[in-house]
Amino acid sequence: LMAHPPYGMQFNHHMGGYRQGRPSWMDPGFYPVEERLIQGAKTDADAAFLVDIAGGVGHDLDEFRRKVPHAPGRLVLQDLAPVIEQAQSLNSRIEKMVYNFYTEQPVKGARAYYMHSTLHDWPDVECVKILDRVKEAMTPGYSRLLINENVIPPRAAQWEATALDIMMLTLLSSRERTEAEWYSLLQDQAGLRITGIYTAQNGVESIIECELA
Repeated sequence: LMAHPPYGMQFNHHMGGYRQGRPSWMDPGFYPVEERLIQGAKTDADAAFLVDIAGGVGHDLDEFRRKVPHAPGRLVLQDLAPVIEQAQSLNSRIEKMVYNFYTEQPVKGARAYYMHSTLHDWPDVECVKILDRVKEAMTPGYSRLLINENVIPPRAAQWEATALDIMMLTLLSSRERTEAEWYSLLQDQAGLRITGIYTAQNGVESIIECELA
């Protein structure tokens, strides 16, 4: 996508459209934002509240800004330079930052680090490298990692999620993951602790909440 900028722009548009008509993780009845993030968060202006890693042009973060306007602290969007360059129309509340998730995370001790449809692009060995960078920045007992991905149920999986699993295998040698596979990746391999999996309905991506083990 970086070698062919028009394709990258089309991909970013696709990711915006992909969300349309689906429940968002910050909607009532999905993930308890107030209970799990707002309560107990640092309120000083320079404290990082939510860091969207590989967040594209900011669709998710801007929706969060609109739906949870009372969230304290900084909202930080991170992605590669060509993507950040396309995010110029974002609200000034959102801080844009060029970042490669294989490198040291510059925002330390955020209340939450968020990754949407990122880890399904990568096999486990690469995911562990990415997650190690997040872990290094997290504050024990305070920071949370929110992973917004499909969690494929053992039965009656929704067709769209299973079709995406085949597509990810074909295109990227990766996959959508079952709950058991997420536990294997996040806890057994990456050394995190899963504190909850929140799903609004079958066929909708879940929020997997993690803390430092």
